[in-house]
Amino acid sequence: MKSHVRRFIASLFEQQVHRLVIRHHLKVVAVGGSVGKTSTKTAIATVLSEKYRTLVHPGNYNSELGLPLSVFELSVPGNLLNLFAWAWRLIQSEWQIYSYPYDVIVLELGTDHPGEIPLYLRYLSPDIGVLTALTPEHMENFPDGLDQVAVEELTLASASKIFLANLDEIPAKYRRKYIDAHPHHHYYGLDKTAEYGFEMISTDPQTGTSGQLIHAGHKVIEDLKIGLFGAHSMKAAVAAYAVGDLLGLSKHQIEAGLAKLQPVAGRMNPLAGLNGATIIDDTYNSSPDAAIAALASISDAAVSGRRIAILGSMNELGSDSPGYHEQVGEAAAGVDLLITIGAVATQHLGPAAVRAGLDPTRFMPAISPYAAGEHVKLLLSPGDIVLVKGSQNGVFAEEAVKILLADPSDAGKLVRQSPAWLHVKAKQFPDAP
Repeated sequence: MKSHVRRFIASLFEQQVHRLVIRHHLKVVAVGGSVGKTSTKTAIATVLSEKYRTLVHPGNYNSELGLPLSVFELSVPGNLLNLFAWAWRLIQSEWQIYSYPYDVIVLELGTDHPGEIPLYLRYLSPDIGVLTALTPEHMENFPDGLDQVAVEELTLASASKIFLANLDEIPAKYRRKYIDAHPHHHYYGLDKTAEYGFEMISTDPQTGTSGQLIHAGHKVIEDLKIGLFGAHSMKAAVAAYAVGDLLGLSKHQIEAGLAKLQPVAGRMNPLAGLNGATIIDDTYNSSPDAAIAALASISDAAVSGRRIAILGSMNELGSDSPGYHEQVGEAAAGVDLLITIGAVATQHLGPAAVRAGLDPTRFMPAISPYAAGEHVKLLLSPGDIVLVKGSQNGVFAEEAVKILLADPSDAGKLVRQSPAWLHVKAKQFPDAP
């Protein structure tokens, strides 16, 4: 019964969104992909705000009810069957259809199960669709593997007037099958053959990244400084540059917008650690490619101390999960100290790092994020850099970050700090404070 009510209510707000877009001739930018959606969405909105009144939500509203409501800056009622609350939201959305304060809406389209993205595209016709990556995600719900993920994610291509895809992280066979035939497709990335690219000069957790923007092989903006750390973080900036160019922003507007970029909470966010260490908070979620890219970033960073990695299990990878964890373990073999959180990371990621060359005395499994944080806290020295990354349930690596912060008030910059989330963590871990 509840599912029928949900679908009926969702259909009402989907119709409202459709009416809103038509009435105000809104530009719709929809961001999908296996990883990097929130950072890319935020970067695009930051750049577009230099010219347009742009709506974007900092959180994740990519659900059947959450997405259409987010367009009207409304939330889902706590009680799905509260008819008064839904009626009031319909009145609010109707009012906004006649008085809407934005020119562009930037939306994040996520999926946990097959068929979710096509559902969004029944009422959305993006002016620009952006695909950040096509890599293993929620594989427990995609039993046919990456081919099934591709069918789901690349539905966005056929529904979008212009399609922008990350050349670096979409396998060639899917590009040929789903993207290259699109009459208005463009590629971005760090690959030198991408139409929209970035040539990196340096990247540092304290000062950000410097380099130059490339378009069709030509340098467009030189000596650009962006407040993001890590080569893979720059892909969000390049996507923002591309969308800005495609929507008519000037070179000056694009450069001004990119200069304002800052890390999103839980995504490669440098924070001051105890004893002069630097903590790289990448705890929002984890996947094989993202974890390997994050490890590469701390490997390339110029640091005077040790490179430490606290890596949690990666959830929802299906039957191939052990192999994916072993891949990340091999990439972690070069760190000076490896701490794992979660059963799969401890059983597969850590041992794979040791087999790949990590000194066994520098690998320690932790029973919880709190144990991981307390262990590393005792070891921190000036100049150390600590990467902290993991999935949600059973890991919650942000709690390790909290223990390592030089300024306890920086805990407000971490993900999942609401009373409800803290209650979930207390139930999962007996050593939770």
